[in-house]
Amino acid sequence: MLKMKTAMCGCVGLLLCLALSPAAAQELPLELPERVPAQFMSYLGAPWLERPERVAEEMPDNMLAAMGLEDGDVVADLGVGSGYHARRMARLVAPTGTVYGVDIQSEMLDILRGHIEREGLTNLVPVLSEPDDPKLPEGEIDWILIVDVYHELSDPMTVLAKLRQSLKPDGRVALVEYRVEDGTGDHIKADHRMSVHQVLSEWKPAGFELVELHEFLPGQHMFIFQSTDWDGAPGVDPRSVIADYDVLDAISAGHIEVIASGQGPETLNLRINRTRSEPMVITFPVGTYFESAGGRSDMVASRDGVVVLSEDGPQSWSVMVRKAHRTLPVPGTGDELAIRSADEHRATRNVTWMFQGAGLHPQIAPTVEQLALWIASENAGYDELAEYASAAPIPTERTVALAAAYTASAGIDITVKQIWADREKFVPALTDENLRRFFEN
Repeated sequence: MLKMKTAMCGCVGLLLCLALSPAAAQELPLELPERVPAQFMSYLGAPWLERPERVAEEMPDNMLAAMGLEDGDVVADLGVGSGYHARRMARLVAPTGTVYGVDIQSEMLDILRGHIEREGLTNLVPVLSEPDDPKLPEGEIDWILIVDVYHELSDPMTVLAKLRQSLKPDGRVALVEYRVEDGTGDHIKADHRMSVHQVLSEWKPAGFELVELHEFLPGQHMFIFQSTDWDGAPGVDPRSVIADYDVLDAISAGHIEVIASGQGPETLNLRINRTRSEPMVITFPVGTYFESAGGRSDMVASRDGVVVLSEDGPQSWSVMVRKAHRTLPVPGTGDELAIRSADEHRATRNVTWMFQGAGLHPQIAPTVEQLALWIASENAGYDELAEYASAAPIPTERTVALAAAYTASAGIDITVKQIWADREKFVPALTDENLRRFFEN
């Protein structure tokens, strides 16, 4: 409980930095804010990079096997840290290949040098980089590996441009990030995870195209990108680019057929079938709205979604959702739902977007998110929320207060909501001074 209390205090502080003034009503913007980069890990965390459990958690040898590294390859490990992957790659490309271990912390490179000396590696070269410049030679790199680092880049677009310049014409980038979509990456802090939707929305405009997407790792996506500048090389077969579509765009274009149906209070089943024989990646953003035909609650995607279609025939796609309507039952297996754009329901979209990146303790986050959705979508007051809030392992008053504050942080004017009129029912019981001040302003 002490850990939870400590984590909650940090969340409240961050929350109130993000929250808009509850007295300032405004129309929700069409576009969501940009992703905020995570804080990079200090060199003091280097022992965690070498933890024995990492072999089972991340399957590093299987991941590197998917790259097909060979003797003579020139490779860069961006955010090399202690060299956990770079040391393995140095052996795979030996004796004539080279690995550049790139990091912005000189202390990390000192740790890397210690490993290099102990293991007798002669082809692993430490490179001290800048936050916006990897300091790699231009046009010489066969492979760039980026494992759980891209989400920390403070200026990702500038770095991606530099990486394109460093690649050989047929060079590739292997990007590995912990998953958002299905919960398999939830043991990692929320701002240190990325979805396929997030990655593609940033890498494609930066001049990269997806050639492979692997999902065999326990908790991580593995992307293989190439530069859009490459149009083939003499004697080399052109690589097939994997098409990617937003689910609604793919339906509209006739590329897929989808039937959405109920699967419980926190998941929906999408039965999806491609109508053209090409590999494709289908995504949707958090907040995508699933509309019931009536008598059942609409559902809202609580995470970005992704499915890879590599074979013909129907495929089952389970997606994480929350209820939009407090008093209506969840859709059953025979209840079909229509898929609507997240932008058509901006209040619930903004709330779910906020929680997808929030660092709330996992024992209370689902409850607080559901309450915030009901405040946003149904104008639920304290009495209507209290029973559901009591399921959280913290006081009911604080659970409701957090939900209301997060709703305001999503850009929703809660001063016109019933929860604001009801604040005297829960504010006097709050012991957290930050929360109390929020409702007293």
